[in-house]
Amino acid sequence: MRYIQKGDAPKFFEDWKQNFKNTYGKEPSYNDLKGEEYHKLKTHIIDEQFGLCCYCCKRVEAYNSHIEHFRPQSRYPEHDLLYSNMLVSCNGYKDKNENCGHKKNNWYSEYYTVSPVDNNCESYFVYTLDGHIKPNHQDSRAQETIKNLDLDSYLLKRARETAIYISGIFDEDIDKNNKRKELITLYTTPKDCKLYSFCIAITYCLSSY
Repeated sequence: MRYIQKGDAPKFFEDWKQNFKNTYGKEPSYNDLKGEEYHKLKTHIIDEQFGLCCYCCKRVEAYNSHIEHFRPQSRYPEHDLLYSNMLVSCNGYKDKNENCGHKKNNWYSEYYTVSPVDNNCESYFVYTLDGHIKPNHQDSRAQETIKNLDLDSYLLKRARETAIYISGIFDEDIDKNNKRKELITLYTTPKDCKLYSFCIAITYCLSSY
């Protein structure tokens, strides 16, 4: 999980909500957000997240992702168009729904769910060189979040392991000529407003092993 700095709601989104109210005489709901407006908003959130899933940090595009309500719509309907509650999640690794937003479904706990918009969220987790994600110091919030979002699923673990391996961390010259530092810079610096898949796991391993 990587910290997401949420900005203010984009003007086009606030304008759409106001125009809907003016036209239909009522506040819109999430089900009214369709077509061009939906895709425009999702693209905006993807860019805000530097192209990464809000939970696993897999690279996402419009076609393999969905708008995720951190506080579930079924339990918090008053938050269904609250921009601060809207993230973009992948549809599961290889779109199999086995992890992240679809796996999370309606699970949410004020105490046990680690939020990607919590600026300390990265500190709850550690990563191993073979791709596992684990709770830092057996933290119960991290344990529940990993379990309920299946962030250590087989496919995610294998994908993280591959990304860590090809990062260069196992190169014989990793600790020569500032190579490790350069790789950390590479994986923490957006290029064309995008970050590499699983960059947070890669940089953790580069900094820790």
